[in-house]
Amino acid sequence: MAEKMAEAVGRITKNPKFIRNICTSAHIHHGKCISGDSRIMLANGTISTAREIFEKVSNDGIVFEEKEDHTIFIPKEEIDVYSLNKTSGKLEKKPLQYVWRLDGGKTIKISLRNGFEITTTPEHKYTVQRNGYAYVEAKDLRIGDRVVCAKDFGKLVGLGLDEKSILQMCEDNTNCNSVSSGNNLLILKAEVSDLVSEELAFIEVTKIESGFEEIVYDFTVPDNHNFIAEGMAIHNTAMTDNLIAAAGLMATKYAGDLEEGMATWQHKDEQERLMTVDAANVSMVHEYQGNEYLINLIDTPGHVDFGGNVTRAMRAIDGTIVLICAVEGIMPQTETVLKQALRERVKPVLFINKVDRLVKELHLTPEKIQERFVKLIGNFNKLIEDIAEPDYKQKWKVNIMDGSVAFGSARENWALSFAYMQKKNISFKDILRIYEMDEEQRKEWVWNNAPLHEVILDMVIKHHPDPVTAQHYRIPKIWRGDSESEFGKDLITCNPNGKVAFVITRIVVDPRSGKDISAGRLFSGTLTSGTEVFLNNAKQHQRIQNIYVYNGIKPELIDKIAAGNVCAISGVLGNAGETITIEPEQSFEELKHIFEPVITKAIEPKKPSDLPKLIEVLRKVGREDPSIVIEINEETGENLISGMGELHLEIIENRIITEKNVEVKTSAPIVVYRESITKLSQEVEGKTPNKHNKFYFVVEPLSPEIYKLVKDGTISEGRIKKKNLEIRQALISTGMDAKEADQVKNVFNGNIFLDKTRGQVHLGEVLEMIFDMFEEVMRKGPLAREPCFGVKVNLMDMTLHEDAIHRGPAQVYPAIREGIRGAMLTASPIMLEPMQVMLIEAPVEYMGNLTKLVNSMRGQLFDVNQEGAFVFIKAKLPVMNMLGWSSELRSATEGRGVSSLVDQSFERLPSELQQKVVQDIKKRKGLTDAMVGV
Repeated sequence: MAEKMAEAVGRITKNPKFIRNICTSAHIHHGKCISGDSRIMLANGTISTAREIFEKVSNDGIVFEEKEDHTIFIPKEEIDVYSLNKTSGKLEKKPLQYVWRLDGGKTIKISLRNGFEITTTPEHKYTVQRNGYAYVEAKDLRIGDRVVCAKDFGKLVGLGLDEKSILQMCEDNTNCNSVSSGNNLLILKAEVSDLVSEELAFIEVTKIESGFEEIVYDFTVPDNHNFIAEGMAIHNTAMTDNLIAAAGLMATKYAGDLEEGMATWQHKDEQERLMTVDAANVSMVHEYQGNEYLINLIDTPGHVDFGGNVTRAMRAIDGTIVLICAVEGIMPQTETVLKQALRERVKPVLFINKVDRLVKELHLTPEKIQERFVKLIGNFNKLIEDIAEPDYKQKWKVNIMDGSVAFGSARENWALSFAYMQKKNISFKDILRIYEMDEEQRKEWVWNNAPLHEVILDMVIKHHPDPVTAQHYRIPKIWRGDSESEFGKDLITCNPNGKVAFVITRIVVDPRSGKDISAGRLFSGTLTSGTEVFLNNAKQHQRIQNIYVYNGIKPELIDKIAAGNVCAISGVLGNAGETITIEPEQSFEELKHIFEPVITKAIEPKKPSDLPKLIEVLRKVGREDPSIVIEINEETGENLISGMGELHLEIIENRIITEKNVEVKTSAPIVVYRESITKLSQEVEGKTPNKHNKFYFVVEPLSPEIYKLVKDGTISEGRIKKKNLEIRQALISTGMDAKEADQVKNVFNGNIFLDKTRGQVHLGEVLEMIFDMFEEVMRKGPLAREPCFGVKVNLMDMTLHEDAIHRGPAQVYPAIREGIRGAMLTASPIMLEPMQVMLIEAPVEYMGNLTKLVNSMRGQLFDVNQEGAFVFIKAKLPVMNMLGWSSELRSATEGRGVSSLVDQSFERLPSELQQKVVQDIKKRKGLTDAMVGV
């Protein structure tokens, strides 16, 4: 009987040098998903849409798995569909094993000559006629390609195709490849011996369009691994992470073929779990140089626009495998992922994926492939040099010679590194020979010479640090406490016998029980089920009920677990980023997302009686996705949700309706602005209501150099209670005077507070109250109560009453607010608007339309590149003009353009719009002139 993962964890974690906590920093899409209105051919002769089938099964089926990006049901009653047997070329009746609903994204719609249309994810493979037959992804289809279809489907959906007459017309003509039937034209291929069947036809692609679907669907069919939708064979593509499937969880050369591999497992439940290897947390055991290593891997699923998952994962892990496409190279997502990793001092290694495309599509020679790799590695290292902190700019560059770079095809389950090629005596020419072999030979060769899981996990063990090594340099970056304290020493040394420190990085609400499962990283101490713990941000004592490790992708109960591990706990109700200890301790740094929420909507229930339920649901949504900001005002009844963009909010709104079962209505999107200042202020006095205490403030714009360090995380945010040499040195590096650097006491939302007072005996008693109000004013500025940005607040002097009763919060708070806001009003305050840099991709013929669109939105063109038939435009656009961007882009490109977020910033609003925007915000918030200012 196979050893349980819990037993392996208990054994291996006795020595944390044999643990690696890693993540994959590029989402490998599920790959074969279809739109909800796609029609499925059922074996009983009826047609149902994908959405209808899912809704039927979800009503009475069994929940197999529910994650934030997908839900899987097992049908209670058997549902048979038609499926293509690729060996015989015949259609067979097969039962649906699993029914999936997944978060969507970019899609491609193809139209065929006979009227068939289908919308799929770009990675979906079609069987097409290209010198024989080949599997081609939707994004690589061309007009004129011929796609395999089921003839019977034409009759069932009313296309009026006469199968008998078609076959009779072609019976004596081996070259027959087109038959007219009214306005429909079938394109037949008589020469494809592998798929010769009177049940099939190859039909010409006449139109290809880009689009977007919020939700997509999929169906798992055993044996054949495909089903018929809109008359076309919908294939499995093994696009989920084969690395996970192969490493310790499977024991055959067929690890790349997920369903094939299931037959080799010893337990039925293990076979089922393999279908969901794209779950958030996975653990596996890998042997390297005679030792067993525990690999805790966090997959980072989600659309490129939703970087919150990646940000949260980075806190829990020490190394990341960054995937880039061998053909497309460094994309905006790569840069974003690297920023997130390096900000948390997470070490990257590089995997150049989809090398098969260099061979099969571009037909590159071994020499050209090597040239391509050199260029990609150079570009990747340039990013590290641009983004990393000084100590890591050179140290963390990747190098093909030392084995920190691997290349291969995750989909086809092979990988190689320089070290592995030397070990196996393999050359680049062997890569070309792989694709001259038949499928069985290729699988055999790959398993023996280039197994993806072995190459990648060997690289991970050699080049990624163990928890003890990593925490030595990561803790000073992500925890601001005293490193000389007992707690600090335990954290830095990853002490399993020390004080407990567990950080929540991800919340999953169990759909059955409604309870939170909190995944995260244990940085020190040993967790035991039943332990009473303290949540430092929530200031609450709670009790851990259960502790879980991951057996593959499924949580498995364990009694206790030691420092250095990624694990999960239940019984605790906290938020992502929460620091869990036994007694109150200094919390870890707040999880800081790479992009800030810039769009807000007011949300309310359609039925007033559902308001309590909505408030509870919003709190759950805020825990599940911390990149969404929830503001609940139980007094006024107004509830606000803020996200990264319209799409982000639309998806959250849809989940509240469809998954949380609350009917809601939302306001039009509201843009979130920022307030700032442009010059040095006068010194302004803030006086307490009793006139016994006075505070004197001067404010000035924060230098761009300091703001940049705050934004990229070099200067971490928070209240600085003890001297921090790292922050001091960073401030001095920007040109700040050493004495002034010592006076910085608080960094909050891109603003800083300096205490320039001297000899104040009672300062310690009021400092926390001063910080409270500094943060309050930075959240709600003097012009329109919008958040402030880039402000440097100097407390110059103060006079305090000797008696503590006269300097309590009721006195100090108004004085600080009045002083800081008053100073800002004398420093030429301005409004800043959010700007987003978008990368727009579309066919080259739409370039003129796109430049007009960007100009009409007050946008700036940065870069225009043409690659083949496509144009790539990088443009900066004001968010206030981007409301409705998706539909505008579709209109300008006839549905064939897509865009992704590259960067975000706040810039000065044009002077002619300043007053109008301020008045609009005040009107929306119900603020009078008397209510703003100081």
